[in-house]
Amino acid sequence: MKRCSGGKLSKSGYALLTAIVAINIFAIMILKARSMWETELQRDLEEELIFRGRQYVTAIELYMLKNGSASPQNLDVLFEKKFLRKRFKDPMTGSEKWNVIMRSPGISKDALLVVPEDMVPQFVSQATIIGVASSSTEEGFKVYRKKKKYCEWAFYIGEEEGKEMPELKFMDGSNPSSSDDSEESSDEKVDDKKPDSSGRGENIDNSSGDDEGTDERDIDIEEDGRQKKPGRG
Repeated sequence: MKRCSGGKLSKSGYALLTAIVAINIFAIMILKARSMWETELQRDLEEELIFRGRQYVTAIELYMLKNGSASPQNLDVLFEKKFLRKRFKDPMTGSEKWNVIMRSPGISKDALLVVPEDMVPQFVSQATIIGVASSSTEEGFKVYRKKKKYCEWAFYIGEEEGKEMPELKFMDGSNPSSSDDSEESSDEKVDDKKPDSSGRGENIDNSSGDDEGTDERDIDIEEDGRQKKPGRG
């Protein structure tokens, strides 16, 4: 009887151990699947950031083409004047507020200014709006023109994708240099002074001046800025 009882207890113990192992394996698989899903979602958001950033650039080009090379005073006017079909949110933050890319030879001939949208009125009379960038300081999976942080992914008129990103001056006083930047770049200090000479009236490359709506993808975006998985046609 004892042997039989001992045998039954042994089988029950093995069954419990097997169940525990199976539960642990299942939990690991769930965590791995979640991690893969989050990675895929982040990559989709990065592609959406590039798409939306270039939509703003196209809208700015069309605005300048129609207004004698005068740049817009803000991003809202692009939507109000129908150069942009909607006020796209920054997909990395879910906010409609972007960092605005501006150019002013008064600060540096080769540098681009990165200005928080709320600060644009302080610069717009002396600098030219030429593009946008995300306000997120997070690093992405993708490296865009040798930059990892989303706030350093500048999309602007005259951008050359094959070349390294030009010097970026963050006019809010920050200096979120990517960890892969050169030692020289990471040691540079931000010059917070306002531009002191006119950067308006620059010539623009009108080669991409097609109607903004002609190359838009049919992407369904939730109001909070996160992307639904687009159906593949």
